[in-house]
This record gives sequence, C-alpha cells and structure tokens, in this order.
Amino acid sequence: MKELRCIVFTDREVVSAIMERRRKLNEVFPEGEVTGLDYTLNRGVSARLSTTLNGQVSELAVPEQELQASLVGYCMSRNVPLPVVADKALYVIKGRATLMITMNFRKPARLVVLGEA
Repeated sequence: MKELRCIVFTDREVVSAIMERRRKLNEVFPEGEVTGLDYTLNRGVSARLSTTLNGQVSELAVPEQELQASLVGYCMSRNVPLPVVADKALYVIKGRATLMITMNFRKPARLVVLGEA
C-alpha cells in the first residue's frame, strides 16, 4: 500500500522559497522586481525567474534539484510536516509547481505492548 500527498505552490511561494534558500546559502539572487516565473519540463522541472531593475531584465535559471530543495525547505520553515522516508518528486500541474510525496507502507507495523494494570 502507498500513500500519495501533493502540495501545490503558488508562484509567490515558489519565488519566496528560492529567495530564502539562496539567502541562507549566500548565493546570488538578481536585484529588482520579480516579473516572471516560467517552468521548463525536460527530464524534470526547472524554473526561470525574470527580474527587472531600472529597465534591465535579468534571468536566473533554477535547476530541478535546487527548486525541489527550495520547496522542501519552504515547507520545513513553515512547519508543514514532511515524511523523511518518502519519495519526493516535482511536477507542474495546471501551471503550478507541485511537490508529490509518495510513502511506501511495506514496513511491518509496530507492535505496542500495553502494561498490566
């Protein structure tokens, strides 16, 4: 038996997740106003952020691993429970980044022994 859980993110949440992760790792994030977010589906999901500052447009390519790590970190920072032992995959469904989490229940159930009264 397996359980599938999907978390669908708004564009604003995706941008926030990427910004937060890059700040924590001291990685560059283009200055200016975010004016676009596009996803590319090619053996996975990657993103491209566009920012504009004084008429200059900059783009930031975000590979799938970074995007997925950003979204997982975003959930963790907001106390959204995520199982550690689960398969996590990133998809785009109806234009929204979607984190799919699949849990496998092949492990034997834990037996709880109640003490005698």
